[in-house]
Amino acid sequence: MPDDNMQDARTPDEIRRFDRALALFRAGAWFTCHEVLEHLWLDETRPQRDVYKGILQIAVGLLHEENGNRTGALRLLERGASHLAPFLPAWFGVDLVALRDEALRLRAVLADVPPGQRLDAARWKELLPRARRVYASGGQGGL
Repeated sequence: MPDDNMQDARTPDEIRRFDRALALFRAGAWFTCHEVLEHLWLDETRPQRDVYKGILQIAVGLLHEENGNRTGALRLLERGASHLAPFLPAWFGVDLVALRDEALRLRAVLADVPPGQRLDAARWKELLPRARRVYASGGQGGL
C-alpha cells in the first residue's frame, strides 16, 4: 500500500497540473487530459507516477472509443484500471476505487457491443468513468 505521506510531497505546480488534468477529464477533453498527465507521469520518479499513468490510459481508452478504435479502448481501459489498483482506495484526493470500477464496467459493456456498433449517447454518458474527489469528511465531489 502506498505511503500517504507521499501525497504531501507534490509541488504546487504538480497539484495545479493534476487539477487541470482532472478538469479536462471531466470535460471529456481526453487528448488534452492525456497530454497534461503524460508530462506529470514522465517527470515523476516515485511509485505514485502510476496514478498519473492509470488516469492517462483511461482517458486515452475513452478517446479510442470515441474515434471508433474499440480494440484500443478495451486494452487501455483495462490497463489504466490496473495501474490504479496499488493506490486504492484514494490518492491525490481522487476516489480511485470508483474510477477503476467505472472504467472496468464500461470496458465490460463495450466488449459486448458488436464491432462497428456504438453505444447511444445517453448510455455512453451514463457509463463514462468519473474522477470524483474524496474529501476528509468522507464526502465526494464529482469531477
